Amino acid sequence: MVGVLLFVASYDAYRNLGSSYEHTYSQMGFADVTASGGDAARVAAAARSSDGAEAVATRTQGRLPVSLGGDELLGRVTGLPAGKQPPVNKVDVVSGRYPRSGDTGGVLVESHTAKTFGLSPGDITKAHDGARWRTLTVRGVADSPEYLWPALSRQQVLGDPHNFAVLFAPEATVRKLTRAAHDAPTVQTLVRLSDRARQDGSAARVTDRLRAAGAVEVQPRSEQPSDATLNEDLKGFSQLSVAFPVLFLSAAAVAAYVLITRLVLSERKVIATFLAAGAPRGTVARHYLGHGVLAGAGGAVLGVALGAIATTAMTHAYTAELGIPYTLVERRPAVMLTGLLFGVLVGLVGGAAPAWATTRTAPAESMRGEGGTLRPPGRWSTALARARRLPLTLRLALRELGRSRRRTLATMLGSVLALVLVLSSAGMATSMKAALDVQFDTVQREDATVTADAGAPGTRKALSAVDGVSAVEPVTTAQVTATAHGESYGTPLTGYRPRTTMHGFRTPDGGERALPPPGSVLAGKALAARLGLSPGDRFTLRTSGSGDSRGRQVRLAGLVDEPMGSALYGTQDTVEAATGAAPNGFALRFASGPAAPSHDQVREDVTALEGVVAYTDSRAVERQVDRYMTLFRVFVGVMLLLGGVLALTVVYVTMTVNIAERTGELATLRAVGVPLRRIAGLLAAENLTATALALPAGLAAGFAAARESLGSFSSDMFSVRLDIGWPVAVGAAAAVLGASLLSQIPALRAVRRLDIARVVRERAN
Repeated sequence: MVGVLLFVASYDAYRNLGSSYEHTYSQMGFADVTASGGDAARVAAAARSSDGAEAVATRTQGRLPVSLGGDELLGRVTGLPAGKQPPVNKVDVVSGRYPRSGDTGGVLVESHTAKTFGLSPGDITKAHDGARWRTLTVRGVADSPEYLWPALSRQQVLGDPHNFAVLFAPEATVRKLTRAAHDAPTVQTLVRLSDRARQDGSAARVTDRLRAAGAVEVQPRSEQPSDATLNEDLKGFSQLSVAFPVLFLSAAAVAAYVLITRLVLSERKVIATFLAAGAPRGTVARHYLGHGVLAGAGGAVLGVALGAIATTAMTHAYTAELGIPYTLVERRPAVMLTGLLFGVLVGLVGGAAPAWATTRTAPAESMRGEGGTLRPPGRWSTALARARRLPLTLRLALRELGRSRRRTLATMLGSVLALVLVLSSAGMATSMKAALDVQFDTVQREDATVTADAGAPGTRKALSAVDGVSAVEPVTTAQVTATAHGESYGTPLTGYRPRTTMHGFRTPDGGERALPPPGSVLAGKALAARLGLSPGDRFTLRTSGSGDSRGRQVRLAGLVDEPMGSALYGTQDTVEAATGAAPNGFALRFASGPAAPSHDQVREDVTALEGVVAYTDSRAVERQVDRYMTLFRVFVGVMLLLGGVLALTVVYVTMTVNIAERTGELATLRAVGVPLRRIAGLLAAENLTATALALPAGLAAGFAAARESLGSFSSDMFSVRLDIGWPVAVGAAAAVLGASLLSQIPALRAVRRLDIARVVRERAN
């Protein structure tokens, strides 16, 4: 029931999330291809003439200093047609209204931005056009298909929320604001494909046509930051929605096998009587196989019913957390049928071997009684009998492991499954924690970064004078498109001084290296793989607003491995020569100690300085990532709990059968005066020994499962290495052993309740 419930609820919820995304994209006309740069009219004409293009739109987008709720930052301003929705990338106004035609001072605020800065219709905002601040009025708050997940770029899918702002304004207003801006605006061409074209691969052909028409960067929907992030989440969800239910269903099959085996053993005389009377062996086998099938089917029916209810709750909870405008909840008959088949399959797997054993039962052998024909002790039992230096309890426990090998293997398999569940969950948690430590301690060594107005003099000196700032280092950053072998990838190119102390460059083998000489860059390993580059290769860098369609050639000096993002790094001279960008930022490190001012106070003092247009607190980014990890930790905690329950359940079942199979033996021990404590020690030693023997295989399988689980979350946006320390492995093994030990409690109760006189009478008969 639990396994089928988990499968139906999680798999249907995963499919519902994908359907909700697609329905939202359909309702809002999300672009399938976005081209930046080049001659907009020429690129748009090429798009309209492409087969499968359903709608085409052009717009202007720029990065400008904005003032929102008292905070100044670098915001993104995007053009919209005045008075009407665009044909591609529509917005859903959730409060207020859409700007009317002729309204040059009205803007829409993206919903995540409005929530962070506390903005609502009627509030006043400002944008700096390169010469002075322009006053803008919030007309409404809107959802956008481009920002279902609030990501400014593929390298900034998680960031300081106070450094994220998106405004939508009439196209004429955006052009006026960006005309004299320091950062040149980007003209974009948006293409929406028909459903048929989306399925037959027309997106690749449209992409080639747009590049041929002069577009600097062409981004398919799959690489759009928000959609890519949501799809990475979906990919991980899809694997987990199958993997964890399968573990529970496997445990159910083990339990069914053990229980039906016990049923067959307890009814040996009945089976022998029927066979001796001429009953077909197939009839007897189907009888016991039916036990497993009916139990599995009954549990599956309950699981499907409860899973259908849980699906609705899970889907709405997830879409509400992400703020998805349109939620679709569907119950798929195929998924329910698969869940039912899983239940029947569990019964078949669990009951097949015991049922088959009945067909090989000899009536005369079964009629001999519980023990059947006495067999001489094997080599294992003989060796244990001679090992008199071992405690008697341990020798008896080891003997029992060999006497009932199937029961021992069932206990071991249950322990292995539990360790897989525990380690795959704990491994993801510890690896994510290690990745964050690397990102914010080894890679990003600065405490904050500042974007400055290049024309404002004395900014570095003013920053150094702020109380709490211990070090200031100039940085040059430009958004570029790297192209090679017909592929392109948009990413920031950041330039530091040659001996920077603000950023660490971690190599794929875990070491560190320095920045290369001018003319060479370091690249994230995922970026290099995407473009087919190796150290020593040359490739082209282009900026969408530079007007230089040819770009500049740079050499790839080496690879870096960073948990978050795939960026390019070089010296400031390299960045300025390749992009023409002037020094436009500073990296800050703060003083530490009890007398040091708080990060919030430093933010307030720095943003108040003339020339500072944006501020990013690296620790705020870390806190934001940590906040998003809360749900992940809850998930891991639940999986850890379920892993313990799984171990306890399987071991409890095997222990119950163990007691039932050995009723006569245990009653005899009680009758001759063996203390209950000694019997408990015997059972515990046997059970714990079987569990301990399974630990090496369970740990190996758990590490492999954790590695595969992490692989489902890795991409060019996230790169997480498996990091499970020995404390976690020891803790997982201890947890499984603890669950095994806990299962002794009901077993001891069963021994204590044994009716010794009844058992003796039954054996005598």
